[in-house]
Amino acid sequence: MLLKEGFTSYRGKTNLSSILAYFPTLSKLCGLQGRIVMAWTNWFTERNERREQPTPLQLEQLESRYLLTAELSMIDINLVGRHSDPENFVEVGGKFFFSANDGQNGDELWFSDGTSFGTFMVKDIRAGATSSNPSNLTNVNGTVFFSANDGSYGYELWKTDGSSAGTQLVKDLLPGSSGSSPSDMENLNGTLMFRAYNASVGFELWSSDGTSGGTQLVADINPGSSSSSITDTFNMDGTLFFGANDGSDGNELWMSDGTSGGTKMVVDLNPGSFNAFPDGFANVNGTLFFSATVSGYGQELWKSDGTSSGTELVKDIRAGGSGSETEELVNVNGTLFFAANGGTYGQELWKSDGTSGGTGLVKDIRAGSLGSSIDHMVNFDGTLFFTAYTESYGTELWASQGDSASTQLIKDILPGETSSQVGYLLVASGTLFFRANGGTFGRELWQSDGTSGGTEIFKDINSLGSLGSDASSFVDYSGTVFFAANKDLLGKELWMTDGTTLGTKLVKDIRPGAYGSSPDDLIVMNGTIFFRANDGINGSELWMTDGTSAGTQLVKDIRSGSESSSPSEFATLNGTLFFAANDGTYGSELWKSDGTSAGTMLVKDIRPGSTGSSLFGLVEINGTLFFRATDGATGTEMWKSDGTSAGTELVKDIRSGGSSSFAGSFANLNGTIFFAADDGSDGSELWTSDGTSAGTQLFADLYPGSGSSSPNGMTEVNGTLFFRANNLTNGSELWMTDGTSMGTTLVKDINTLSKGAGSFPSEFTNVNGTLLFRAGTNSSSYGVELWASDGTSSGTQLVKDLRPGNNSSFSYGSYPNYLTNINGTLFFAANDGVNGNELWMFDLMDETPKIVTGSDSGSGIVRVFDGTGSELLNFFPYTPAFTGGVRVATGDINGDGVLDIVTAAGPGGGPHVQVFDSETGALITGGTNNFYAYAPNITVGVFVAVGDVNKDGFDDIITSVDAGGGPHIKVFNGQTGAVIVEFYAYAPNVTVGVRVAAGDIDGDGAAEIITAPGAGGGPHIRVFEGMTGAQASGPATNFYAYAPNVFTGVYVAAGDVNNDGYDDIITAPGTGGGPHIQVFSSADASLLQNFYAYDPAFTGGVRVGAADINLDGFADILTVPGPSGGPHTRAFSGVDLADLSNFYSGSPSSVDGLFIAGGVSRLPTSSIGALPLSAPFAGPTSSMIVSSTSEETPAEPIFEAKKKSWYEDADEFYQSAEEIDKLFSGLGI
Repeated sequence: MLLKEGFTSYRGKTNLSSILAYFPTLSKLCGLQGRIVMAWTNWFTERNERREQPTPLQLEQLESRYLLTAELSMIDINLVGRHSDPENFVEVGGKFFFSANDGQNGDELWFSDGTSFGTFMVKDIRAGATSSNPSNLTNVNGTVFFSANDGSYGYELWKTDGSSAGTQLVKDLLPGSSGSSPSDMENLNGTLMFRAYNASVGFELWSSDGTSGGTQLVADINPGSSSSSITDTFNMDGTLFFGANDGSDGNELWMSDGTSGGTKMVVDLNPGSFNAFPDGFANVNGTLFFSATVSGYGQELWKSDGTSSGTELVKDIRAGGSGSETEELVNVNGTLFFAANGGTYGQELWKSDGTSGGTGLVKDIRAGSLGSSIDHMVNFDGTLFFTAYTESYGTELWASQGDSASTQLIKDILPGETSSQVGYLLVASGTLFFRANGGTFGRELWQSDGTSGGTEIFKDINSLGSLGSDASSFVDYSGTVFFAANKDLLGKELWMTDGTTLGTKLVKDIRPGAYGSSPDDLIVMNGTIFFRANDGINGSELWMTDGTSAGTQLVKDIRSGSESSSPSEFATLNGTLFFAANDGTYGSELWKSDGTSAGTMLVKDIRPGSTGSSLFGLVEINGTLFFRATDGATGTEMWKSDGTSAGTELVKDIRSGGSSSFAGSFANLNGTIFFAADDGSDGSELWTSDGTSAGTQLFADLYPGSGSSSPNGMTEVNGTLFFRANNLTNGSELWMTDGTSMGTTLVKDINTLSKGAGSFPSEFTNVNGTLLFRAGTNSSSYGVELWASDGTSSGTQLVKDLRPGNNSSFSYGSYPNYLTNINGTLFFAANDGVNGNELWMFDLMDETPKIVTGSDSGSGIVRVFDGTGSELLNFFPYTPAFTGGVRVATGDINGDGVLDIVTAAGPGGGPHVQVFDSETGALITGGTNNFYAYAPNITVGVFVAVGDVNKDGFDDIITSVDAGGGPHIKVFNGQTGAVIVEFYAYAPNVTVGVRVAAGDIDGDGAAEIITAPGAGGGPHIRVFEGMTGAQASGPATNFYAYAPNVFTGVYVAAGDVNNDGYDDIITAPGTGGGPHIQVFSSADASLLQNFYAYDPAFTGGVRVGAADINLDGFADILTVPGPSGGPHTRAFSGVDLADLSNFYSGSPSSVDGLFIAGGVSRLPTSSIGALPLSAPFAGPTSSMIVSSTSEETPAEPIFEAKKKSWYEDADEFYQSAEEIDKLFSGLGI
């Protein structure tokens, strides 16, 4: 690196040629043209001026923090300029902080959870385009300390909890605008140790507990105003090692326990006032390794046990006084890797076991004597990753397992000789993150799984181009999917879908404009969806929706003003929502809400003060909330809460003292809590708990020793807990446990290309007893794709290669994300390489359309048919002797997926309603199945309908009375049998009877009630709200289906025949009218279908139903004749009236008439591979945006002058011989 005037020298070398010797790539460039040297010099000078910190020049080594996963993507933060230059990475609880420049706010503090939408600026510390240049980011028990310049105090010590309000100055150590330039930060037993400048003592060793009062000088090593120039602080087993100059012995090896008395020199390696410059520290099995410069040896590899006598040279790699320039030391599974120059090959990759004989070259990557400039070395899941230079590829990403054969280029990110400028490697959340320039977006943030195919540009997160809607955060709300998606100039907003393109709509543009409100963490509680969103006024706060635009509103501005409380980690307990939020006073703590502003409040300030408890992983298990948090004394540990302040407490300090176990990924298996934790001895392993301290213990050490198997993603499926873990041999793969040691096993080694490669399964989701997840391989066939498992190796298989290709796997992976089970259908986001990251669905249910008929007077039998007319079963819901007929309706009352049949007795029977299983003909279990809808002495007959009026996911039962009774409508809760509402559909003195149907007329997810009078009443159709009985509003909620003087009575049904998200109204005349079927659009009252189901001369009336018989997403129209007609059952396509089914329900000679209903049974599939995946939402969605206002039908009935009677329609119908041939062919009437 070039030296700015006034800076101290680097290893005593101050001339350009000496510095270039440390950078072979630069040296080569300098030999080409003088202006290249000038450009390089200008770049470094500008860089150092931008940093503005008077810090001695030195190489910085990233800490080795490691886990593993399998997603690869590029996040383009700076869309204004060319680079965002992400640097200074630090991992915190599986997420990470870093510095970056978005082109508008300068170089500021950023945060990422490893996803593009979870990557954002924490705070613009130095407001405007000027940079605060955060650096030296260091994690101390969940709090990140760093150096930054806010423009007022100069470079001083700051801290953050990840929120804007929680990002604040710790202390102004050097009052005024000059700044104390804190650096060389390290966590020592829960206390921050660092170097800082004060005019009285110079640059010395300081400590901080995160408060101003607790930030103090540890020791004035070089007494007075002179500086000891602390360098490269390193914590090994609770002792801080570093380089320092006491003013007489030069820069030598020192140690400290955090106190003045415990701060002392270990050894004077370079006797006298000469400098040894110890740095590059690494801990390998309790031995401190480092490089030091000693007369006679130069800069070489040393080791120490913390004593003077126990400090010795490991090996004089480059014999003589030149030194091997050892640096970049890192421990990988007990082996020390480092960069060194042996004098023959230049600076290359070396390793050591701590002995001279066990120290040797791994590989000469850049053949010859120039060296490959090894840098940025990290341990990634047991493999060394680093950057290296060759003439063919430039500086790119490499990996090694400690031998020449395994040391190879991972990927030439910027193809050709030009370097991708890869650097700042960090392992966080199981992924390798780094900075690189792929040639398109400049220097940006990348991630990798360690394979060539797995290191690729995934997306430009703010692109308005063709990379898809980035659908995310799916949640089931009464069978409708709500999610967040990005659409052109709307930004990311709240959307809903019924699984069809036309049924996919914007719920509300919460933040008008292109920024979007970024809804996230959707969760359903008490029939309402709660989520986090930013309306651009109140910051990111708690919102709620009932599925309508008007019902989508802010619950509470927890942090008043434009600052965000950033609610997250949502969970429900006993009808109350719990979450983490930061109100600006207590930091991020545990909150709860009942859905009102007044009922939204802090549960407990777990970590007193404004720092926050770093609450994470909130989950309800056995009626108690479990999560991880820190109270500031015990580190980040396992906590529990019953929803009260007093009942919120630490379960166990697993890693005693101020260190953290980072307990997380809590899951319930047969009443026992399973989770991952690190006790400081066994690494991050699988633990269990009964919720008490004594009952919390290590369950399985899958990676024996201090290494971590890092179990996560715990998901219970049919009494088995699935999770991801790394046992070193197989890499990160799919595991399972039945709760016993013997039953804890690897399910399958999915990625077998090389030892320990790992498929990194994630996104575990239980769908109908099958585990769905994503995983990747290194095969040439497919990459990170959707997989399924039944818990056996043979039953663990690829579902489908959504992004096929014949290159290395990860290059073409679709990366399924946000896997969510909604009524047996898996919804997820994926990129097929054509449509970008879009919403997909995978239906794991076998769907069986069924047609159900009930006999009219003369019999009492119910028959069940499949969609082709094949009879499946029949039964008598009452007694075989009962001949009053049976009215039928269908739905799913108990939510088991099987179509249920609701029956009601006709005239002569009591108002007896029963519910039967269409598979067995037996009464259902798990819901209302047998009751009297009215007084038992009412024997005029009852009609029934079925629909989910309260949006609880279970169908409810609607009843009405036949001729002789009043127009009394009742709605019964399908689960409890309780009356939800009862009302009169017409004037109370109307005794012609009422026929009922149910359907979602307004698209709000709740069923409305449709009524029509019986014989003697006009064809007056009305629609009522299912929960209140109030007259519904809308264009087709109060109208005449035929001429007002038609008094045959009308039968009604409802179904979405045009797939627009609104159930349409189907009508047919009763006895005395022709078989004239009409379908009215609920969206605009237009006539969608208008036809004759049978011969127009037939006047026995027609009964109608609706069901998707051909499973095309459009409701089809079911018909049966009334009395005097044969049992001729028909199903017409709702799209084009095609004849889908045409059969007799019973003996052809029977002329008693029938009632009809239909539906679809949805049962778990028995064959995963045969099921199709679809992306019905890919492509333009602008037409899906629906206005929240529309003209409503007045309360009074509408009379249209142009409306024709059925016999006038018949005259027109007869004129079309083609239509007659089409509809009458093969009729038996």
